[in-house]
Amino acid sequence: MLTDKLGDYMRFTFTGTAISIFGTRGVKQGEIRFFYDDEALTFDRGYPKLVCNEKIFEVSGLPYGEHQVTAFLLRKGTNPKTGKQDGVFSVQRIKYTVPDDLDD
Repeated sequence: MLTDKLGDYMRFTFTGTAISIFGTRGVKQGEIRFFYDDEALTFDRGYPKLVCNEKIFEVSGLPYGEHQVTAFLLRKGTNPKTGKQDGVFSVQRIKYTVPDDLDD
């Protein structure tokens, strides 16, 4: 997923006990708001340099079952060269966990 529009979102439903979302961090990346199971978390992806495939969200210890994560671009970062808001919301991969002992 890649967007530069404030309010654009992605939604992912999974069955498991944990989830990690990976994307970009950098100087002008801004904030992402995550919602999961009636909880909310805001993550500022600001970082001194552009890096890819960084963990930008993680939750574990969820009861086994169906869960949904929604994330949207809350605020863009500031471009240090222009002083204007800039940046994108990029999700590169999602990893979720299903316990090995489901039959026990």
